[in-house]
Amino acid sequence: MIICLAEKNDALAMAQIHKTEINKGFLSSLNISFLKNLYEAIILSSASFCVVAKEGDQVTGFISGVTSIKKLYRYFFAHYFLSSSTVLFKKLFSLSFIKKVFETLLYSSKEQSLPSAELLTMAVKQQFQGKGIASQMLFTFLAEMKKRNIQQFKVLVGEELAPAIHFYEKNGFTFFKNTTVHQGKSSRVYIYKMVN
Repeated sequence: MIICLAEKNDALAMAQIHKTEINKGFLSSLNISFLKNLYEAIILSSASFCVVAKEGDQVTGFISGVTSIKKLYRYFFAHYFLSSSTVLFKKLFSLSFIKKVFETLLYSSKEQSLPSAELLTMAVKQQFQGKGIASQMLFTFLAEMKKRNIQQFKVLVGEELAPAIHFYEKNGFTFFKNTTVHQGKSSRVYIYKMVN
C-alpha cells in the first residue's frame, strides 16, 4: 500500500469512491463528472490537496483538505465553472439545488470563529476498510497540513455518521459544536490542533 499526494489523473477514481462510499450529503447527490472536476481542482489548487492510498495503480482511499476554502472556490470557479455548469445544467433550474449550493458556499463565511483550514472528505473503498488505511492517510494528511504551516483545522461530520465520529475522536479531534449547514441536517464540528 502506498500513501502519497494525489495527482490529477487520480481525480476520477476519487470521484467514484466518493459516490460509492459517501452516499449521504449534498456532494454525493451530484454526478461523477462534477465530482471529478471538484477533485481535480482540489488537487491542482495551491490552497488544497488530496492524500490517496494506492494498491498498485488502484486508488483505494483518499482524504481531501484545504488551507483556505475561499481560495479553493475562487480556483474552481476560474478553471471549472463552465464545464461544471454544463454537467449540472438540469439541476440549475431546481430551487432546492440552488439553495444547497448557497448554503454550502456560505457555511465557511458564517463560521468566522472556526479555522479556515479544513479536512473536507475522507473515504476508503469498502473492500479495503478495517485495514488501517484511513489512519495511515490521516498521518500523511497531518504532515502535509504541518508543511503548509497550519496550526489547526476543522472537519464537519454528519450527526448520523457514527463510524466517522468515532474515528475522529479516537485520532485526537476535539468536539467544538453542533451546526446545521443544510436545513434539517445536524452536523458536528471537530477541531484538530497540531502538536509542535
